[in-house]
This record gives sequence, structure tokens and C-alpha cells, in this order.
Amino acid sequence: MLGAKPREAEDVSAMAQWPSQRGDTDPALLCAAVAACRESMAIVEMGRLLYANDAFARMFGYHQAGEVQGRALAEFVPLDRACTRLDAGGDSQPESCGYPACEFGGTRKDGIGIWLQASCARFQAKDRNFLIITAHDISQRERRRIVRESDKRFRAIFNSAAIGMVQCTADGRVVESNPALERMLGYSKAELRGMHFRDFTHPDDVSADLDLFTETVAGKRDFYQMELRYLGKNSICGWVRLTVSLVRGPDANPEYVIGMVEDITERKRAEQQLRESQKMEVIGRLVGGVAHDFNNLLTGIMLYCDLMLAALNGKSRLRHHAEEIRLAGEHGAALIQQLLAVARQQVVEPRLLSINEAIEEMRNLLARLIGENIELHTELSNEMWLVKMDPAQVQQIILNLVLNARDAMPDGGRVTLRTRNRALPEAEADEGKAGWVEFIVTDNGCGMDAETRSHLFEPFFTTKRPGEGNGLGLATVHSIVRQGGGTIEVESEPGRGTRVIVRLPGAREKLGAPLEGGQSFSAQKGQETVLLVEDNSAVRKAGRRILTQRGYTVLEAANGAEALRICRDHADQIDLLLADLVMPGMNGREVARQIRLLRPDTRVLYTSGYHHTADTAGDHEPVLLFRKPFTGSALLKKVREVLDKPKDSNHQER
Repeated sequence: MLGAKPREAEDVSAMAQWPSQRGDTDPALLCAAVAACRESMAIVEMGRLLYANDAFARMFGYHQAGEVQGRALAEFVPLDRACTRLDAGGDSQPESCGYPACEFGGTRKDGIGIWLQASCARFQAKDRNFLIITAHDISQRERRRIVRESDKRFRAIFNSAAIGMVQCTADGRVVESNPALERMLGYSKAELRGMHFRDFTHPDDVSADLDLFTETVAGKRDFYQMELRYLGKNSICGWVRLTVSLVRGPDANPEYVIGMVEDITERKRAEQQLRESQKMEVIGRLVGGVAHDFNNLLTGIMLYCDLMLAALNGKSRLRHHAEEIRLAGEHGAALIQQLLAVARQQVVEPRLLSINEAIEEMRNLLARLIGENIELHTELSNEMWLVKMDPAQVQQIILNLVLNARDAMPDGGRVTLRTRNRALPEAEADEGKAGWVEFIVTDNGCGMDAETRSHLFEPFFTTKRPGEGNGLGLATVHSIVRQGGGTIEVESEPGRGTRVIVRLPGAREKLGAPLEGGQSFSAQKGQETVLLVEDNSAVRKAGRRILTQRGYTVLEAANGAEALRICRDHADQIDLLLADLVMPGMNGREVARQIRLLRPDTRVLYTSGYHHTADTAGDHEPVLLFRKPFTGSALLKKVREVLDKPKDSNHQER
């Protein structure tokens, strides 16, 4: 600032001898005023403090000015400031920053950092160049500024965070909340403030959360995490991942807690769907294994019932017993279909059919199932559109809804079956769909509350006592209707009965002409030769007797190898191969391929107690499948239908 070589500072008393620049002003008076001034002041010559008042010394942690006088300015002001630099020439003016005030950080004698605001000016006296510096401590103001900026940044982060954030007192009451939490819970900031966290926590999860919270505010832990359910405004419910952290005060005692709340409702739903899918996969494997053997058993029972009924006259007392056995078999078949539908393991064979005709065909069965104390009433509209559904699935819909209605009226009542067409709006109409075909089942039973209705379509949910039901009825209906592109609605109130509305897509197509040979049961006769391949002896023997009684020649085989031997040894024509699709060793498809090589004109009809699409995966040849269990009349009708069908290039299979 003043030159390359600094000079020794003169005694401050010499300042009193400087000539006055303003006439008769007393220099001693000026020196006393500067010394007493509370504003920090210092005079610099050649980069050293020639003079400093007590305020300047105290600002840097010294007791009096004498402790700092004579020391280099660079000890108090950062080196990057112009006032700390010395000029090369000894008589040049010291530099100043050129600003009326500048701010910089310094260090006190005790090592504590301070923030200063200073200004400087050059002046000359006795042909010497000086720099006067005035400064004051703005550390407190700077700290307040930093706190304000920090609070502003925190507030911006707090308000724009994608996850919920909440500040609670040590007793669990909300002090602050951010918009994400407010959106999640449905409450405003004003509504949340003052609420206890248990007010928006699911009652089943409050206890665990409260225990951990109590340990945290007691200082036993610094944070905890858990997943729990929340209850928002208007009964909003969901899942959150909660992270609660303890904030301690300057004395290290717990002061308040901060909660981070992440909505994981969608993740929980996905996990639940995965668990349900895995559960249904296990159920499907179990059902698939049971269905084949159980349906074989039911088929044998039902076929022998038909043989008994054919041998008994109409007045025999045993006829009623045989009919009850057959009815029990039909119930068992319906149960297996329910299990397969819920487990999504059944093969669906949709075709055009009439809902009205399906109801009429089942009327007698339904009347016997619901009992004498319940009246069955039907209101079937004329000229109903057709639906394209699997006939067995339509029967399941009707049967399950009627049985549910029966169970809701233990003391008797009335079940009404109603059908009607509902046209589509013009904007939704297309050439393929005529509209909705509605099937409505109404009862005047006990009804259901909202909680029960919310679980109706869950597999195995039931309001019945153990042993009274399996909880598959409505789950089965729901699954079938959704697979068919339809919808189902349930209207019910306690004490006011239930109304179930099933809507299925209506089709514009019409039923084709009946096949030739579609005669009644009494006329289901034939003279063709049938090769019956069945590993279940009861089904095989009963099937052979029924076909033989109607005039067919039956060649009987218990497995594929035996069937091929018979095919090679039999000299006459074999018109139909009736083979079980799933058999140990050589399955029905392989048997059919081998026989086709020997007898290309032989028609094929497969039967199976359980068939999954994976059983024929990779096969390009379509399969004509007849599902077990079946009755004798159904067997005769199906055999006649296959034999009477015109030949085509695909050897009558489709």
C-alpha cells in the first residue's frame, strides 16, 4: 500500500501534533473522540495498524487497543482485499477497495469466526499516506440471514416433496404438514394441525405405532420404520411406509419428531394380486389333479343310474332312489365346475344359445333344489337375443344365483328369474353386438350390508356357518361373466332382499338348423362300430352297456396299446374312436394318430374328466372334446351327432 519497506509506527500522541486542516480544531479532542467511539476504527500506514481504538480491539477479542497497534492489517483483514496489499513505491497512496462498504469474514483471538462490514478511505498528513478503516460486526445479522435462507430452502423442499412429511410434538400432535400428506389424507393443513396421529391411523395398527413412538420420544431410539394402514377423510384407506425420526434440542433432549410418509397402496395391491395369483395357481394344480379322477367317478355313477332307471318301470319305489343318486352326481359335477372356474382351469367351448331355453331346461332341477317352501317364478321376455357362451357356464350362473337366493331364505320365500334385452346407445352400437342380454335373479330374503357386499366375489368368502357352503358360488359367477365380456351388479339391503343383475353381450347371429340325427333320447339308436378306449373300468363298462343297448357294436380297450391291437385285429370297419384324452402311458391324442394311420376314415371323439389347454399345446389339429361327467342320454346324443356330421377334409374334427 505505502511502499516496499514498512516503517515503525509512531507514538499515537504524535497525532496530536499534526496540523489542523480546519483551522482551530483541537487535534487532542479528535483523538479522544476516536478512542471513545463505539464504532471500530483503525488507521493504517504501510500495511500496519498505526492506530486502533478500543472498539476495534474488542471486536477481534482483545482487551485494549495497544494489543493490536503495530500489527499487520493482514492479520485482521483477508489478503485478497485491496487494503492489505502494499505498493512497490514508498510514497505511493495505499489502495482502497473503491466501495463505500465491503463484507468479509474474520477470526477473533479465541478462534471464533466473525463476519464484518467495513469501509475505508485514503488521506494524507505531514506528507505521509494513510488509510482509515471503520468496521462493525454483522455476525448476528448474517446468522439470521443464513437461518432465513436455510428455512426458506427447507420450506421449499418440505412443500414440494413428493412424499408426505409431518412434524409432530412429543405427545403426537401435528404441528406442520406438507401438501403431499394433505392430498394423501384428504385433510387441509388447518384440519391436520392439532390432530393426533392416531386420528388418521387404522385402528388395527395404532397400538404398534404408538409403542414405537413412545420409545422414540423417550429417547430410547432415534428413528423407526414400519408399514401400516392409514384412514383419511371420508373413509379413505391405504397403506404407507412410515419413517419417524427424533429431533433433539440444543440440550440433547428430545424436542419433536419428523415423519416421512410414503404411499405404498399400489405396491400393496400388486403384492396382494401376486399372492392371490400364486394361491389360485396352487388351487388350480390341486383342482386339476382332483377333477380328472372325481369326474371319472361321477361319470360312472351317473351312467349306472341311467342303466338302473332304464331297467325300472315308472311305478317302482327304487326309481326315486336312483334319481336322487343321479341328482347328487349332478351336484358333484357342478361343484367341480365351480372349482375349475375359480381356478381358471376349465376349457371353455362357447356357442350360440338362448338364456330362456337354458332356464326352461333347468326349471325342474331348480324347483327340486330350492325346496317346497320357496316359490320359483319366471318372467322371460320374448324374442331374446342369443349369447355366445359355454352351455355349462350358463348353467352354472343360473344354478349358483338361484342357490344363493335359496340360502338367503331359510324360512321360505320367492325367487324370481327375469330376462330382458337392453339395447346399446347409438354411439356404442356395432355390427357384432346387438346389446346386453340381462338375466336378473331377485329374492325377498335377509339381504346383505355394505361390508358383506364388498367381499361377495372373493373366492371362498361365505357368510354361512362351517359345513353349509364353500363360498364359491358368486366368485364362480363373477369369473364366468367377466370371461364372457359381461358385468354383474348386486343390489341388496339388510331385511329387503337381494337383486343380482347379470349382463352378457347379445349376438345378432341366429341359431343354425339342428343337425340331422338330433332325435330324442328314445330314438338315439345306431348300428355303427365304436372303439371305446377308457382306463376307468366303471366308465368303460357302463358306457359299453349303454351303447350296446342302443344297437352299437362296441370294441372295449383299457389303454392305448390294447386299442391299437384291437384296431389291427378287427377285420370290419371302425366308425368311431371314443377315447379318453388323458390316460397313463399313451394318451388319447397319440392313440388317435396311430389309428388314423391304419384307418383314415375313423371319426374321433375325445372324453376327459379334466382337460387344460396345455394338454394339447403345440398341436395344430383341433379337438372335439366331450367333457365328463355326462349322462347316458348325453353320450348317445353326442355319439350320434359326430357320426351324422358330414365328412370334411379335417376328418370330422374341429
